[in-house]
Amino acid sequence: MRIIKPTIGGHDGSSFRELLDMWEERGYCEIVSGPSQRSEGYVSDPDSPEAKCWVNEVGDILLYDFPLLDRLQHGYNKCLFANTHKEGLKNHKWIFWPKHSRAYDSLKDELRRPYAERDFLLGFLGSPTTPQRNELSNAWHSSCDLFHFHPTPLEHRSYLLHMSRMKYGLCFAGVGPKCLRDIELLGMGTVPVVTEGVFTDYPEPLVEGVHFIRAEAPDKTVQTLKDIDEASWAQMSNNCIEWFERNCSVEGSFNITKEIINDSRTSKA
Repeated sequence: MRIIKPTIGGHDGSSFRELLDMWEERGYCEIVSGPSQRSEGYVSDPDSPEAKCWVNEVGDILLYDFPLLDRLQHGYNKCLFANTHKEGLKNHKWIFWPKHSRAYDSLKDELRRPYAERDFLLGFLGSPTTPQRNELSNAWHSSCDLFHFHPTPLEHRSYLLHMSRMKYGLCFAGVGPKCLRDIELLGMGTVPVVTEGVFTDYPEPLVEGVHFIRAEAPDKTVQTLKDIDEASWAQMSNNCIEWFERNCSVEGSFNITKEIINDSRTSKA
């Protein structure tokens, strides 16, 4: 598979762009650099097709890794949407990834702690992004054993290690309906507690009671979590890790992407 990786658009190189590099390093695909200038008619680089990731050639299969649809100002033959999804026969729901895939992959085994080594029942570590998240943080902070909500994030390794000490991790929607934190929690076996607006309908959907707990009122949710015994938690934790490996690990994410591109996975709207 040949994938064009942009050289314009101001992306910081994390998230999917970092995962792309890891795909190439493992021999899954060939990465080529995109054009150095945007097409005429676009006010800013990120709006142009040249600032996007494409399979085969610019204009063919779009790997849309932006959170919202505001940057989608051009055509394509097929599109895989990483976050906000657009309905249409050419459009497919796609997977997601950790913020820093390389660091996450190297820490994965260390993050997968057993029940007895997780000393926080419920927690959240994150930054203010939207009014909805700010409102939810006010409602939930007193119900969490570990809560860090600050514009300045924790150092990334410390952030991941703290989340691995939680049995359950609170999930708020990001700028779009998905958040990188959701995937990080799943991969380390910290069972997500999903609040309103968080997306769970992946190509392989997350299943309530199998991969995540649906949040209700904070006090009621905390009591629900306390009533789940160790064996039941361990089963859910293992389900989360296995789902991550199939869908969002370096190998799994590429396999799912290839299946969608080849139409061997039914994910059309």
